[in-house]
Amino acid sequence: MANARPAAEPADAGWTAAVFAGGVTLLAAVLFFGIATRVSLANDIDVVARAGISRVLRGGIPDLVDTFVLIVLMFVGYAAALWALAQGFRRALPATLGGIVLCSLAMLPAMPLTSPDAVHLAADVRTFWLHGKWPADFGGTPDKVDDPVANEVRVYRDSPSGYGPLAYIIGGAPLPFVGDGFRANLLGQKVVAGAFLLATAVAAALVARRLGGNPAFTAGFIGLNPMMLWQYPGDGHNDTLMAFFGVVALGLAVEPGWRSRAGAIAAGVASVLCKYALLLAAPLVVAYWFPRWRRAVAGVAAGLGLLLLAAYAFDFAPVRNGTLGPATAVAPSNPWGVVAGLFSLGARGNDRLVFFSYVIALAILAAVAARHPLQTGRDLARAVALVMGLFLFAASPGFLPWYLIWFLPFAAIGASRWQLWWAGSWSAAAFLPVLALNWQISINRAWNIPEPVRWSVVLAWTLTLVATWLGAQIGAGGAPRPIAARRSTGPRFAPRKRTDRSARRRTAQTSSR
Repeated sequence: MANARPAAEPADAGWTAAVFAGGVTLLAAVLFFGIATRVSLANDIDVVARAGISRVLRGGIPDLVDTFVLIVLMFVGYAAALWALAQGFRRALPATLGGIVLCSLAMLPAMPLTSPDAVHLAADVRTFWLHGKWPADFGGTPDKVDDPVANEVRVYRDSPSGYGPLAYIIGGAPLPFVGDGFRANLLGQKVVAGAFLLATAVAAALVARRLGGNPAFTAGFIGLNPMMLWQYPGDGHNDTLMAFFGVVALGLAVEPGWRSRAGAIAAGVASVLCKYALLLAAPLVVAYWFPRWRRAVAGVAAGLGLLLLAAYAFDFAPVRNGTLGPATAVAPSNPWGVVAGLFSLGARGNDRLVFFSYVIALAILAAVAARHPLQTGRDLARAVALVMGLFLFAASPGFLPWYLIWFLPFAAIGASRWQLWWAGSWSAAAFLPVLALNWQISINRAWNIPEPVRWSVVLAWTLTLVATWLGAQIGAGGAPRPIAARRSTGPRFAPRKRTDRSARRRTAQTSSR
């Protein structure tokens, strides 16, 4: 898996383009005929609002196996498309963007399959725009709003959502067109999520082109990823808003001049005002801008993070335990959830686990900010990908599979071979806990596997590690490379100029001779 810009159009570019078209066609066909039309929004409203995929596909293990095979076929199409984009062909970027649009449209008819969040979000947007209440507060929960969409919310009905104001503002874009219908409002949020998946892919492609990468591969790596298509135009999550502004911020941060840096700060603030997660990347940008102060930046970031954690631990307003949503949850679909389940930690034990996991996250952030190479724009993208990826993989007790959009764009822009394999293999393996969560009763009864979700997490994380290691060893010709022969893909960049006192002194001495 490579993301270097092709040196020239290959002689067999027509065959390569055909492989790309075949891969995208397979992916879109599976999404539409295998998923969307089988579990569509045409179902009864109560089923759409309440049920997961296993409640619609009620055939037990046969439906589980069918869904698994369909997911494998999607990743076959995805891999074929990425191979073709890595080889290069004429009009690759427009073809990739067209493929993303096609696959997103194919998934739009599907009901939210693995999460009820989009139903809640559709109500929250109306609460914000039409009823003038704040949906992230207990006074604006669906059970306190008399609205035709809020009245259909079944899950987390008395709980607030946890997004920023810009997410609700942008989420209101479909309201003039959808009326009061439940399905139409839900579809509107899916359209917004899918549109920003495309926008994130486009923004990342432009940044990759600026840094010497392959823009078509970058866009396809993000926008054609089956997990992203499942979670955004499919399930209607809104993390793509945060990801889009985060990618724009990165693209501006690597440009020279304070005008671009001011734009990066504005885009970064917009990202945080959608959802706060990419705030973790801020110290890396500051360290990139001010390399002489990077250790101080790392220390300050870790110190402020510890203060925030202390506020959480002592339930200090406004950082109150219980009102921070998924940030303080322990989800069963990650290793922290496995630990919590194995030791039956209970509510207090889970709070301690959350605190400990975020201490690990701060240590990772400080180490990367202090030690990771930050000479080039691509170095910065790789550092952001490393922090976000390790946060999700090893230090986020609330990890959910759609959070991978926090990681994928920066791995694609950074174009590190091992990070690309990490992001790609993890987005495939993360489907295992999704399937286990939805069919855990059937798995237990038919195959006599106790706690299938725990085993699926162990398997998913193990497969991701193995695939990442193997992928990092494979050279362009497919043969394993010795460690000493490894090198990063893409062109090398000259180090950024230093202006410290010793450099100026040496320059002055040389010019005076």
